[in-house]
Amino acid sequence: MHCLAVDSGNSFLKWAYLENNRKLLQNQVSNQELHKLLDVWQTLKTPDMIIVSQVSGQRLNTQLKRLFKIWNIQPHWICALAKQCGVTNSYANTDQLGSDRWAALIAAWNKFHESCVVVDVGTAMTVDVISDDGVFLGGIIIPGTYSLQKCIQCTTHVNLNDMAYQYHAFPVNTADAIYSGIIQALVGSIERMIQLYQFHHGMAVKHCLLSGGGRADLLPHINFDVTVIDNLVLEGLIHIAQDIQHKQNV
Repeated sequence: MHCLAVDSGNSFLKWAYLENNRKLLQNQVSNQELHKLLDVWQTLKTPDMIIVSQVSGQRLNTQLKRLFKIWNIQPHWICALAKQCGVTNSYANTDQLGSDRWAALIAAWNKFHESCVVVDVGTAMTVDVISDDGVFLGGIIIPGTYSLQKCIQCTTHVNLNDMAYQYHAFPVNTADAIYSGIIQALVGSIERMIQLYQFHHGMAVKHCLLSGGGRADLLPHINFDVTVIDNLVLEGLIHIAQDIQHKQNV
């Protein structure tokens, strides 16, 4: 079986091509350069399944549908369900949970089958919590590093792109103060969710998973145990594809 898994995010599209659940290719392209996928995808053997998480808006949805027409196959556009691949969804409106967050939760649960804080750092950073029995308890969404920089630039007219900056525990110039504040806010949000799990459940969360393109900014400043996974969303999509295939075979 050949499968194309596609994670269409707010800034980048990440994809993996698999044969019998073994990755043959994996890459990414910016949302402004989706046209570059055509030449690459045309060289692939026609996939038996295309599975997609797409949170990038209608314009990108239209472009993706056009690209998928190179194969005569109907893609699976995933959405969050009440329960799937061992994960129970506690969101007030089940399908309002982003498909990327749902796939990441499924990847985390199927890796450990224990409580997890699941962090995906991109244009936005999500920090989601799953319990020891596979229940998605809820989570938070905050702007990622770049988004916070843009926000400060728009509201204060301070442009970090024109400045050299680095992280300091106690910054003594404006550029360092802004960047260090962003890092503190993001790392602090993860720490806070870890603490809240312990407060409400009387025990420490077993695992903290870190994924996404912006994770490199945070890693040097994290002083708790984390498991780094390149792309949790793609991993989750692969689990969902396996689940769909199994149900079709049954």
